[in-house]
Amino acid sequence: MTCRILVALCAAAIMALAPAAAAAQAGNWSAPRTPWGDPDLQGQWANMLEAQTPFERPDELAARGITDPRNPEALSEAQAAVDDPENQRVFEEQIDAAGGRGTGAGHVHWYENLAPRKNRLWFVVDPPDGKVPPLTPEAQQRAAATAAAREGLGDDEPRAGRWTEDLSPLVRCITRGLPAVYIPGAYNNNYQIVQSPGYVTILYEWMHEARVIPLDGRPHLPSQVRQWIGDPRGRWEGDTLVVETTNFTHKTDYLAGFSSREVLQDIGVAGETDYRADEDLTLVERFTPAGPNTIDWSVTIEKPGTWTRPWTFSMPLTREDTQEWIYEFACHEGNYGIANILSGARAQEAAAREAGAQR
Repeated sequence: MTCRILVALCAAAIMALAPAAAAAQAGNWSAPRTPWGDPDLQGQWANMLEAQTPFERPDELAARGITDPRNPEALSEAQAAVDDPENQRVFEEQIDAAGGRGTGAGHVHWYENLAPRKNRLWFVVDPPDGKVPPLTPEAQQRAAATAAAREGLGDDEPRAGRWTEDLSPLVRCITRGLPAVYIPGAYNNNYQIVQSPGYVTILYEWMHEARVIPLDGRPHLPSQVRQWIGDPRGRWEGDTLVVETTNFTHKTDYLAGFSSREVLQDIGVAGETDYRADEDLTLVERFTPAGPNTIDWSVTIEKPGTWTRPWTFSMPLTREDTQEWIYEFACHEGNYGIANILSGARAQEAAAREAGAQR
């Protein structure tokens, strides 16, 4: 046997063993620790790779008996469909057509959701059928009343004679809402986690909101104290950070928003209710390190006055070598957006009155 052949055989053997070695290395991976001993989740994370993922299990996958949102064969098919140039062209045309005058709209070249690398086939993991549970009868009545009151109006249009409070917190650049801020959108899909002894802080690119999460076991704020993104309390369960959030104000939307309305359309209630949070909303999030560049994130939503049972959706947060920094999110540059919206609404109302008087 010549030296050249021997070298080739050795190289082939090494290549054959490489996947097994990599798997063994991944299996031996454990989450790093902070200097004070907590699992270290710090860094810049994103979920833009999960864009274009259906929120619920698609009916065609259910018909095929696919129950695992990580099914390798179906994921490969879904990725091939996303990468298809014709599908990309249609998707970009739909974005441009939907943008129009809406708040946050822009040309397709601004968007981050054009080249996802899917890790999930859908997001809802509980109930096991991958479907959001039904609304309660009371919530259905509220949804119908909201739809009737805002018939023919967009998110950025107040009702006749109404003021800023008639616009969503997102349009007003206050908050996108929690957990809506985790649903992959057209842009601003970045999150920064910073830790210190006794606290975890999460900065969201949307609106530059920061959640400071205490870990010392303190009780929640008094029930009469309500906040836009609630009152969080965290604890460690092994390497998993568990965060329970309560005390939401009824003024905030917890599922509605610029892109969550788009991905929730299939639920059949998106656009028919304002998803306002109130005193019966509790969120339980779990942040589990799954590798050096992945956190498995999930949230369980419990709101007895709206949903017939609690439900959970999940997705990975990832970081890449090319990770973007979190830059300024101007929202309404110069803060003139709301003033213009209200001026336009009053002008429309005046024109309607004048037209009515001339009849």
